[in-house]
Amino acid sequence: MSAAALAAALARWAAHTPHRPALEHESGAVTWEQLYARVGLGRARYRTADDRVPGRRVGILGRNHPDTVVALLAVAANGAEPLLYDARATAHERGQVAALAGVTTWHTPAGNPVPASTMPVGPGPASPVSSGHAPSGQRAPARYFGLVTSGTGGLPKVVRKPWDAALANAAAFADAAGYRADDRILCTTPLHHAYAFGVALLPALLTGATLVLAPHPASPAALAAALRRSDATVVQSVPFLYRSLLAVGEPPAAPAPRVCVSAGEPLPAPLARDWLEAAGVPLRDQYGSTEFGQIAYTVGAPGGPMRLMPGVEARLRTADGGWAAHDPDASGELYLRGDGGPVLYWGLPDLSRTSHIDSWFRTGDTGRLPTPRTVVVEGRTTRRISVAGRKVDPDEVERAVLAAPGVTECLVAAPPEGTEGHGGLFVAFLAVEPGVTETEVRRHVARTLSSYKVPTRFDLRDTLPRTGSGKVHLARLWQELSA
Repeated sequence: MSAAALAAALARWAAHTPHRPALEHESGAVTWEQLYARVGLGRARYRTADDRVPGRRVGILGRNHPDTVVALLAVAANGAEPLLYDARATAHERGQVAALAGVTTWHTPAGNPVPASTMPVGPGPASPVSSGHAPSGQRAPARYFGLVTSGTGGLPKVVRKPWDAALANAAAFADAAGYRADDRILCTTPLHHAYAFGVALLPALLTGATLVLAPHPASPAALAAALRRSDATVVQSVPFLYRSLLAVGEPPAAPAPRVCVSAGEPLPAPLARDWLEAAGVPLRDQYGSTEFGQIAYTVGAPGGPMRLMPGVEARLRTADGGWAAHDPDASGELYLRGDGGPVLYWGLPDLSRTSHIDSWFRTGDTGRLPTPRTVVVEGRTTRRISVAGRKVDPDEVERAVLAAPGVTECLVAAPPEGTEGHGGLFVAFLAVEPGVTETEVRRHVARTLSSYKVPTRFDLRDTLPRTGSGKVHLARLWQELSA
């Protein structure tokens, strides 16, 4: 299964359900026939002079809009390797990613629909996406694509994703979650993130379901309105947004969705309980990563075992560096291996190599394996923060803050789990020279980092408190902040 499978699926739905919506957005609906036609026209729009260069990569600055889907499918059908990234990223961030992936051009999908009068009608045999075979003189559909994830040490990482493994993984997840062709899947997180990509976008394209794109970012009230209007039967979101929907008093009205998938951060049991009581449908945990897509899906209550997806194997490594023998109660660092082969990062060959031990990929997560095919995730071995389901690397933020004039020290952290604000905000504690203001520091950081990476609060001090060993006393900082 390669990118050609997407072209074949698109042609199939355009032929069998031409007038059913494929994509819906606040700007309107796109039927399967129209999506098919737009991709055909998009192949010419996104074609470049180096079309025949093997492994060429084309950057797409995406957002939750039908035009992003069209651009992705058109670039892949042209034989290029699309790199999907955030349209709101700063020039600095785009430059980092482009250097790693070898991208020389970024395409920003227009956002204006092609007039219906210019569209070819129906997926006839001569249509440019009517099969998985490339027209004479063109390259075959791409085998790989790229997604960006936060990196340790503050640098982004661009994961090379095989289309065949990603599509097989998305199909397996859709089957496990019970997706149907008549579903309406509400996507509430960014399409350029692996979670929305593999749980909402690809399953919709493969099953023929309707993908409803909620505006992003959205306020709780706007998200509640999108949910109310969507008639969604499947909701894809994160705990922070589910909590926000409950806070505004608007869980799904009858008929409620059949499936509500939660991922991006641990699902608290109280939230799952409150959602079930208010909406009448359970929240289902999903564990995934950019490198592997969907790793496991819930088989019971939040925090309990999740079933590994087909094609994914897991094992634990102990503190002494050895592989753990199977023990349902033993904890260790979680390593994975998948049908897609070893994880590869564009532009970071050393990291690709050091991320594996004996062909097993180090996830940075800790957990247990109650059975060989189930996993319980217990925590992280790294410092990355999850803010509304989006991963933020404190090292990257701290470097940006320290680059601001007058800042001498900085520590970035999220509120401890179980305290107010956990999962929705994070703080930069910083020592500054006299006269430095929060506004100055915030503006400096906002010029370098995307808005979701800018700390919710900056706590300015003369010095940061230290422990007896000389480390910054984080517990005291939180105590003083909440006093």
